[in-house]
Amino acid sequence: MAKSPITKFRKDNGDMSLEAFGKLLRPPVDKSTVLRWENGQLPFRRVLEIEKVTGIDRRKLAPKMFRGLEAAE
Repeated sequence: MAKSPITKFRKDNGDMSLEAFGKLLRPPVDKSTVLRWENGQLPFRRVLEIEKVTGIDRRKLAPKMFRGLEAAE
């Protein structure tokens, strides 16, 4: 299985812990929630928030949800 974009973000940012990633969000989430997201269980309502906070493109976070959307110019 390919590495999730959240996992890559955490590794690229000083091996950020699951807990630290969860604290980037409002309201914060616990590490088990972040782990579920990394395993593909990311709810739609969080995709845009994570994109805004991390810069990870929504199409990478949830490719099935955003299939066919072109990149914003």
